[in-house]
Amino acid sequence: MSKKTQTDIIKEQISFIEARITRYEELRDGSMMRRILFGGGRQSKLGFLGLVIGLVLLLYAVLHYSAGLEIGLIGLLSVLLLSYSLVQLNVIRKKNQPERFERMVTSLTQEKGSMEKELQRLSAVHREIKKQ
Repeated sequence: MSKKTQTDIIKEQISFIEARITRYEELRDGSMMRRILFGGGRQSKLGFLGLVIGLVLLLYAVLHYSAGLEIGLIGLLSVLLLSYSLVQLNVIRKKNQPERFERMVTSLTQEKGSMEKELQRLSAVHREIKKQ
């Protein structure tokens, strides 16, 4: 098994940076729902799950309407769950504005440029060593 050279490592890092740039560009240019789901992490997915569970509970309480205290309690809990999830998703939406992803793309592009310069420098040194 051969050892990885410094240039191979830098080439891999450049490809990883390109993949991250592509992901952040898609999030920057995508819809708000996409930014919340794929840019908000695990918390946003849990927020959407809370919305679904709250809606199911509310639907259950409405369809099984009776004067019982249990159904009223289920309805109240579902409304509380829905409101909490909506507030949580609204906070995530405000954090994940397109400007955030634009800053990430700019930063990664600069990092990629510096890595490409380093790769060119290493290639030039490698060519000089081969000539000697």
